[in-house]
Amino acid sequence: MDKENKHLLFTDCVHFPLDRPCVYQKNADYWCQTCKNYSKVCENGKNRILIIKLGAMGDVLRTTFILEGLKKSYCKYEIFWLVDKDNACVLDGNELIDSVILNDEHTNEKLVNNFYDIVVNLDLSADSLAFAKLANKSKLKGYSLNDERNIICSNSHAQEWLDLSAYDVLKKSNQKTYQYYMSKIAELPNDKYEIIVPLNKFSIEKCESFAKKYSLNFDKKIIGLNPGAGKRWRLKKWQIEKYCDVAKHFSDKGFSILLLGGPNEQAEIGFILNKNIKNVISCGTKNSVQDFFAYLNLCNVLICSDTMALHAALGLKKNVVVLFGPTSMAEIEVYDRGKKIQPNKNCVCCYLQDCKLKDNCMEAISVEEVIKATESFL
Repeated sequence: MDKENKHLLFTDCVHFPLDRPCVYQKNADYWCQTCKNYSKVCENGKNRILIIKLGAMGDVLRTTFILEGLKKSYCKYEIFWLVDKDNACVLDGNELIDSVILNDEHTNEKLVNNFYDIVVNLDLSADSLAFAKLANKSKLKGYSLNDERNIICSNSHAQEWLDLSAYDVLKKSNQKTYQYYMSKIAELPNDKYEIIVPLNKFSIEKCESFAKKYSLNFDKKIIGLNPGAGKRWRLKKWQIEKYCDVAKHFSDKGFSILLLGGPNEQAEIGFILNKNIKNVISCGTKNSVQDFFAYLNLCNVLICSDTMALHAALGLKKNVVVLFGPTSMAEIEVYDRGKKIQPNKNCVCCYLQDCKLKDNCMEAISVEEVIKATESFL
């Protein structure tokens, strides 16, 4: 071998760590030109799809509807999902995902050292756009960045969703669902695929014991209340006193009411419990996400605002009564299992996180409307 060829370097080899000699060079003094272990990154023998959807938790969960469509369109492809650590729990047990990649300090390395035939990035956060650009890929569906920091849109539907995300006035006038846009961006056959909510065996058993402990009457349908809205969207919350009035109404009719929420809803759930309304039971606020799903699965109807619980209930094929104010009602797909309630006010769908109006949009929703919508499922 002449001296020039000996130093030929194959930087696209899966074994080359980029910043130091590979293990074969270190341990056996192999050189790229004659090494039999060379394997090109893009020739791994398997077809792969990478979905980039980091957060928030409710957005990750509702985006799982694309998995069925991807599997039908690319039946022999492995599906990988890149997600933030704190939101990965909603993907646990999802059999349509071959591997969950946690976004951590090694994410860049993971993307550089692998190849994906298709990258589906439906996220417009800076991290997601950067990861989509960095990932080795043949095709992009969704969004990435060019070298001048302009967002690249894979098709006209991606451009429309970008415009909606940039201008609240367009968001307010939109009448198409999230599922419609994401399915078009991902080039799926249709937008009717369901949200996937896997149920953990141990969580199911825990909730069965809970149901037995409180003698839940499954002959009389069980109503779930999720009175929170997370930290970011305080204005999504309906008045807690009105949740109490709804609970009292259905309690008097002999229904069981389950209070569902996490640590952020502890104050609201405590407020309702302090009213000592008969048949009102708290499922606790320190459950794992898998336990939360299982408790939600005990219910026949869920009353909530635009929250993660809504998407989980829809994935569990539950009926929902959803209260909308500052966010888009049209964007939410309820799969013909829901009643949407929004007040007749010009200010709805403002996407503001604070409001100076005395009678804001959520306060304008009446107890009577919610009761009537709920009773349509009982």
